[in-house]
Amino acid sequence: MARSPDGTHRAALRFEGEIRFGPEYFCLSIDGRGIPHRIFGQPLLWSPDSRFLAAQEWLTTDYATGPITCAALIDAAEWKIARLEVLAKGFAQDFQWEAATFRYQQAFAARSTARCAQVALESVEGWAPIDAAPPLPADGA
Repeated sequence: MARSPDGTHRAALRFEGEIRFGPEYFCLSIDGRGIPHRIFGQPLLWSPDSRFLAAQEWLTTDYATGPITCAALIDAAEWKIARLEVLAKGFAQDFQWEAATFRYQQAFAARSTARCAQVALESVEGWAPIDAAPPLPADGA
């Protein structure tokens, strides 16, 4: 369970399954309210102001095509979510917040590569209601 810095929110992962020879994936709830239509991996990290939760969202559990993940930002106050760059054959990890900037690693184990990514909160686009079914990734990516 991940408690927000100010103690007002709790995010909890509930085991859902495991990729063959790979990591586990989970259902996510915030303050006891489940997030439908989506699955998540670890890590989770609250923003310093306790409004945003960064999570690794999984877009597939298909062993042959995956992993396909992205870092997702969840606005707990507005109950909205925004996906960041979709990572075909990669994982979003090593989350960090620095004020209103979110930083993370885009790791591609099969290629033994990683790159740093960052986004300023005010530049995040594509916020959608959490309860709506998410779009599928285009062309498997």
